[in-house]
Amino acid sequence: MISIQVEGLTRRYGYRVALNDISFDVPVGGVHALFGNNGAGKTTLMRIISTLLQPHAGKVAVLGFDTKEDPIEVRKRIGVVGDKPLLYGELTGRENLNFYSDLYDLESYTASASIEDLAEQFDVKRWLDEPTKILSTGLRKRFDIIRSLLHSPDLFLLDEPFSGLDKDSTQVFRDYIEEKRQDRTAIVTTHNLSLGSEICDDFITLRKGEIVGQGPISEFDGNI
Repeated sequence: MISIQVEGLTRRYGYRVALNDISFDVPVGGVHALFGNNGAGKTTLMRIISTLLQPHAGKVAVLGFDTKEDPIEVRKRIGVVGDKPLLYGELTGRENLNFYSDLYDLESYTASASIEDLAEQFDVKRWLDEPTKILSTGLRKRFDIIRSLLHSPDLFLLDEPFSGLDKDSTQVFRDYIEEKRQDRTAIVTTHNLSLGSEICDDFITLRKGEIVGQGPISEFDGNI
């Protein structure tokens, strides 16, 4: 089964081409790296897959749902983590997570159980009732990761997910990805090539909006 299917995808910003007629498939399960320097098109691609941006040509399907025609169905099935936490600083960690649980349309009991379970797993229970604005960068990132996992998504879109995480937080998140990799799919963009090579099964390298490398992670030569 295919998790992500990309066909002839093109996206421009004015005269600049961010993605130029790229095509690829991602199977269900496993961790898949998206490598490239700044400006290569990684974040643009992730934003299109997550329905936050529309392409100028081509199409993307996520678990069989077209991102343009069925964006609501796509959003139900994805969890997105970017380099900046999507949290409200005046709200506590628990209040933030309850807010997103409502957006995911989770039942109250299911939401509470999920929050408690993930807070335990990511070791943030003692900070659940603290305003997130007073928390460290690493703790805010942990809460943001939990936010993306509340609804048990089938596809994780992780854009520089380890940015701002300390060593312990990084290991906790890696353990979670490892636990879920058999039946869930993760797409990871990272500038940390050694870390990407450790956790990923295969890779795609983008350069100036085009795919210049692709294959098993064992074939990645370190060039981006």
